[in-house]
Amino acid sequence: MNIGVGEALLISLCGFVTVFLLLLFLIVVIKIITAVVVTLQGKDKKSAAPAAQTAAPAAPAPAKEEEKPSKPWDGKLQLIDVDEETAACIMAIISDETDIPLDELQFRRIQAL
Repeated sequence: MNIGVGEALLISLCGFVTVFLLLLFLIVVIKIITAVVVTLQGKDKKSAAPAAQTAAPAAPAPAKEEEKPSKPWDGKLQLIDVDEETAACIMAIISDETDIPLDELQFRRIQAL
């Protein structure tokens, strides 16, 4: 069975049209699903907001005083809102990432953000 050039072009055109129609269908389905998810998330946020408002307000955190750096560095490491174990891990990671021995690094202050 031999087919001509015109018939081959028609078959390939039908294939292209089929693929593009299916791609358009997928785009529409994805947009519908996205709209549904966004709507559901919006309802969840709205229902969570009144619950948060009805909860007793927490006592305001005491205002932190600005840490003023000491005039000359006294050679001691200042740990601000960080425990010693966490500070040791941070120093070890920095030493490892920079390939600088830990005894050559000078840490002045480690502060939690």
